[in-house]
Amino acid sequence: MNKIKENKFLFLFILLFIIAIIVFILNKITYTPYEKNYFYFDTYINIKIYANKDKKEVDKIFNEIDYLCSSYHKLTDKYNSYDNIINIYYLNEVLENNKEIEIDPRLSKLISIGIDYYNKTNGYINIASSNLIDIWKSYIDSKDKVPELSSLENANINISDITLENNIYTKNNNIKLDLGSYTKGYITDLIANYLESLKIDKYLIDAGGNIKVGNAYKKDNYTIGIQDPINTNTIFTKLNINNLSVVTSGDYQRYYEYNGIRYNHIINPYTKMPSNNFKSVTVITNSSLVADIYSTYLFLIDLDTGLDIVKNNSNLKVIWYIDKDNIIKSEDYN
Repeated sequence: MNKIKENKFLFLFILLFIIAIIVFILNKITYTPYEKNYFYFDTYINIKIYANKDKKEVDKIFNEIDYLCSSYHKLTDKYNSYDNIINIYYLNEVLENNKEIEIDPRLSKLISIGIDYYNKTNGYINIASSNLIDIWKSYIDSKDKVPELSSLENANINISDITLENNIYTKNNNIKLDLGSYTKGYITDLIANYLESLKIDKYLIDAGGNIKVGNAYKKDNYTIGIQDPINTNTIFTKLNINNLSVVTSGDYQRYYEYNGIRYNHIINPYTKMPSNNFKSVTVITNSSLVADIYSTYLFLIDLDTGLDIVKNNSNLKVIWYIDKDNIIKSEDYN
């Protein structure tokens, strides 16, 4: 019996000794910070990683990320064509009505996501809204006047006018697509998944305000400041997070003022007008894609409906900035 106890003690001692060695080795691993900037999807993308790798390895990683961003940028670009690529521009501007065409499986998946979230968001996230969005974009760019209601109502945004099956796409009635409501979120998740597949779990990705972070390096968490939508040179709150995504939609990001009224770029597909329920909506959740979609969705709908949605989704944390004296945080209601 004593022999058995001695063996158990010896085994436990050896196990603890091995664990101590592993912890010591891990603590001795040095992580080098690396950083890279890109410009795709009409925005700057900044990536910071902390890795136990040499510069040559990291250069290859950044080159792969560059290829990833470049390929998706070309596929989702609705303003430019590219040789031998069937992209959103081609589907909108070149493809004839009632003509079938086989598209890249990556683009097919992105469009399928849009169709799926059209149903999940009661039509507020509508990838078939490009005809409407383009009208408002021209006025935001020129910063002059307001479009006629008749032109807005006549803009076809009927998502039923597109069909997609087994990567075969068709359209009717000159319907046009815009995947801008979630492409940055989607690519941010892809980059994060790629880094994690390489065992790089300490990173920060900022894709034009789409923030995704892994494990913090040499600290407990990352601190992310949320821009004040009224005084944009300041922040109104800080988030301490790990392994989460943060996305904000606001009326201060792209807008113009006419006759004392601010018109922003987030268009309600039902009213055909820019939404003015809030100054900004910030979503914190695991997926940058989901954060991207829901920051827009919750910006478009009223507060009570938004609170009900968040109450039924424990993965979502939301901050509604109504005005400087009225900031609602969803965790206060859970």
